[in-house]
Amino acid sequence: MRYTLTLLGLSLLTAGTTFAQSIDAQKVSFDYLRLPLVPLPAGTKTYMPEVVIRYADAVKEQQTAHTQAVAEAKINAERAKQEYKALSLKDKMVNRVLLDERKPGEAVIPVADYTAQVYDPKMLAASYVTISGLQKAQTADADVRVTVNVEGFTQGPISPINPAATGVRLGSGPAPTKYAYEISYKSPIAVRAVAKDGTVLVDEIIEATNTYTKVNTESYNSDADLAKFWGANQKTFLRQLDENSMKANMKLAAEYLDSKLGHKLITRNTNIWVVTDKKVNYDEYPQAFEKSMLGYKMLADQARMADGQKQIEAANELWKKALAEANPKDKKARIDEKVMAATLYNDAEANLWLNNFDEADLLLAKLKMLDIGRYKTPMQEMSTLVTDQRARYNANKK
Repeated sequence: MRYTLTLLGLSLLTAGTTFAQSIDAQKVSFDYLRLPLVPLPAGTKTYMPEVVIRYADAVKEQQTAHTQAVAEAKINAERAKQEYKALSLKDKMVNRVLLDERKPGEAVIPVADYTAQVYDPKMLAASYVTISGLQKAQTADADVRVTVNVEGFTQGPISPINPAATGVRLGSGPAPTKYAYEISYKSPIAVRAVAKDGTVLVDEIIEATNTYTKVNTESYNSDADLAKFWGANQKTFLRQLDENSMKANMKLAAEYLDSKLGHKLITRNTNIWVVTDKKVNYDEYPQAFEKSMLGYKMLADQARMADGQKQIEAANELWKKALAEANPKDKKARIDEKVMAATLYNDAEANLWLNNFDEADLLLAKLKMLDIGRYKTPMQEMSTLVTDQRARYNANKK
């Protein structure tokens, strides 16, 4: 019995020692100034946004062609009536009996194909085209002229499909077949930005807008029901796709231009890991936390950025010194595997904002090798941010 109690006491002592160490994520949020991927000429202060509806003439031609087709159908129907009226009763009887030709009816009006909605270019420009850090101007002498070329709603194939049946099965037989249409469409948008001196800063199509999207109509129990639905609702259905696509793609174009040309404040949400222990000294971790937090809060202000980076560098030195004694294979080490992982993450974040991108990548690679689940998602997000910040920093280096 005494032996059992001794083991129990040892177990509790070990548990107490294990839980004495605490590695806590301190959630932090701060703003930083995101630099443009395409540096603007010195002295650039204003931009003039414009949207060009490239497909407006094509829509007019399509509408005109349909109007002419309707007119021709009516003329041909009227001509057939007059020709039939001029026939003798004998000829009418012969045509009916031998040729199965009956009295001409009313004109068969051709169904109009869907025509893309023509949007107000000034409204689109005012609603979507914004370059952070620059003032909008309405005159041609702006420092940068930004043009968004809208190619319009492009309808691809409409294909009949049989989606998975969801109806009630009859006995052990198969579920009833369903009928629907698969609609493919796209709304391509291209962007162009030209400086006052004629330098082309951006000139490309937004690739995501030039790829067909596929959607399905509701499913029906028969081809006839599907055809009836489509005949009555085709225009409304396609119009909704048109409007949704335009809004989404204009937003993509605006975000793309702002990323390329803007100086934008971005909010960063991350963690700083703080280590504490009742028996082991980890004083450098709360110290580094305070210094890094102070530094991160200064990143949004150009006038204070240098002072902020000094604070981050001080935190970086504390974390770097801790990593120098890391021993991940020894669970009793002060900087064991868990503390090492937290420190690697903290130090990678610090090096990111010190523009030490190679060092940040190296620290993240070491963290990845430890293969600790809690860091996988934030580590991937930081790695993406390091790549992006590296590109922006190098583009703006003088």
